[in-house]
Amino acid sequence: MTRQRGRLLAAVLALLVASALHPLTAGARPVVDSAAALTITMTQVLPTIAVGDEDVVLTGYVTNISGAPLPAPDVQLTGSFAPLVGRAAVAAWAAGQTRGVPVDGIDHDALGGTLAPGGSATFRLTVSAPATASDVPFAALPMAINAGDATLTTFITVNRRVEYEPLQLAVLAPVTLEPDAALVAPYGPQRLAAWRTQLSTTSRAQRLLDATRDLPVTLAIDPTLLTPPADIPQVRPTDAAAGAAWDRITAEQRTETTLRRAAETQLRARLAGQPTVILPQADADLGALLANPELSPRIAPALQVAQGVAATLPDATAQILWPADGRLGSERITALTEASGSLRPRAVIGAGSALGAGTVEAAHPGPAGIAALAYDERLSNSLLDLEADPVGARMTQRLLADSLALLGEFPGRQRSVLIAAPRTLNPRASALESSLRALLEAPWVRPVQVSEVIAGAAGGSVIPAVAPATLPRIPGIPRDPSVAREALTPSRNTALTAALDALAPVAEVRADGAANWAFWTEVSAHAASSRWRADRSLLLPVIASARTAGAQARTAIAVVPDRINFFADSGQLQVTITNDLDVAVEEVQVVLPSLVPSFRLTGPPEPVTIGARSRATVRVPATALAAGSVPIRVRLFSPGEQHIGVDNTVQVRAYPTGSWFYWLLAGVALLLFAAGLWRGRRRRRAAAADSVIGTSGDAP
Repeated sequence: MTRQRGRLLAAVLALLVASALHPLTAGARPVVDSAAALTITMTQVLPTIAVGDEDVVLTGYVTNISGAPLPAPDVQLTGSFAPLVGRAAVAAWAAGQTRGVPVDGIDHDALGGTLAPGGSATFRLTVSAPATASDVPFAALPMAINAGDATLTTFITVNRRVEYEPLQLAVLAPVTLEPDAALVAPYGPQRLAAWRTQLSTTSRAQRLLDATRDLPVTLAIDPTLLTPPADIPQVRPTDAAAGAAWDRITAEQRTETTLRRAAETQLRARLAGQPTVILPQADADLGALLANPELSPRIAPALQVAQGVAATLPDATAQILWPADGRLGSERITALTEASGSLRPRAVIGAGSALGAGTVEAAHPGPAGIAALAYDERLSNSLLDLEADPVGARMTQRLLADSLALLGEFPGRQRSVLIAAPRTLNPRASALESSLRALLEAPWVRPVQVSEVIAGAAGGSVIPAVAPATLPRIPGIPRDPSVAREALTPSRNTALTAALDALAPVAEVRADGAANWAFWTEVSAHAASSRWRADRSLLLPVIASARTAGAQARTAIAVVPDRINFFADSGQLQVTITNDLDVAVEEVQVVLPSLVPSFRLTGPPEPVTIGARSRATVRVPATALAAGSVPIRVRLFSPGEQHIGVDNTVQVRAYPTGSWFYWLLAGVALLLFAAGLWRGRRRRRAAAADSVIGTSGDAP
């Protein structure tokens, strides 16, 4: 016994020495804290909805996001066969709030081996016949996948029997531009790059179009995507003005125009037969425009642009208004209707929470027969979590579970439901497509179009008169950034308006005036877009560029202050005008009234043309009646009689001559003539005297 103990002790000592002398090999499995080192991704739940005694299989993978090798975990599946009751319970479970829900172990997958940094291992978990676990006709069962300290919550949905009235579900998806100040920057490489990004095959707008291609979804389109710049002629026009405008077009502008027109053609082909809502120009922030009395007159023109675009598409309307802030009430609908001018809306869309917590219908009767459409925020805003769901498997189960909880509120009542995808939704196309398809094909859902929801508005409840100032937060549901505060605040609008007030009259005299004013009109329209709500700071460069341009417009054309000596009864008074712009200005009207009766301007000056970064002289007929110093204030106007540029005072020193001056000139001339005669005679006498002296000197 003693000998065996000695041998055991020797073996232990040898092992300790070997461990000290030899470090761990690459295949060793070090002990590493796995907290926040693993992530779980679910790739499939099959079948998506359990309907009989079939098993449900959940597959996915675990990824090592730490910087060191980790032992592959034992992936555990826990859950409950007791259905979740209510939408709040579904939202809480989806958000990872698992307290209060008793769960049991259901299955596990011991992966084995080691996960290298960045490495992944797949798992497969099985739930045996979940539809037979209880006798309820439909249910959402909570499930959780655990790997190390990582947990992913999900659902299994069960549909045993059709004991319900299917939900009439409509989906509205916004296809709009992302906030980028470069989109409305001056033509150049930066702007071209921004448009390339927005119109690329991987852009957010294109991914939304791809995801909804074969689904019964109504698209809401920013008309900017359907109104590209006019075609640029390939050959320089022979007309002088058109030729000069053609010369000013840069290579970047030509490329952008070609790019946008090609995108428009593709989009129009995509929208053929697709129910479409055309948003106001640049997806105008109707809530912000309505709240500011200075901005509300812009609503009608923005809607007219939408109406013009809608008229060119076979199945489009501009009569459905969707304010980005989500606020909804009868007074707001009335105000929007009054501000819409000749375009009377059919419906106004807002958040369901704006109508109260008990709202169960999507469509409600509004004032003057205009429908109030309330989108379901739980279903709509949950789509924002798709950005962290690469294939949409988890989102699919979440949408199905939440819709079942919604169905369970009034299973025997026919109801309409509207999903309005947030404007900031930025998913993978395949993930969004698979999630929406699964929801729209669920047995308890009947897909409808938005127009069908509007038609059923008469059966809804009366909506509140006053829209809430802010929408209430819904626990466990992502908040749509688009409902945040407007970006075009009153102070920003004041700065933009002041800039445009300076740019408008100068555009009348610029050689490129039409193009220049069209550019700044576009900037103004895009500054009022809803897209800036997601990040209000992104609008600041747009406002700053307008302010800079406005400041330049105020001072670029200027009168040169001068002191002029006017030595005449009448003549031409000369005034100098400078132009610091990069383009010529034409038809500049110069107005210079004399403030004293002793100096009169006898005719108006001709309109002046000044080259780029140049100056010109204006000649004005004038008459001086008395000597003295006369200040003349010189002002500049556009052909439309709008004041432009910098005024200045020209100081004229008048020295009128009168008749005495001409007598004086005549006397001086006579004196000069007499002096000339006298000098001539002296020269002749001197010459004669020299001749006599010379002759006398030659005598013998």
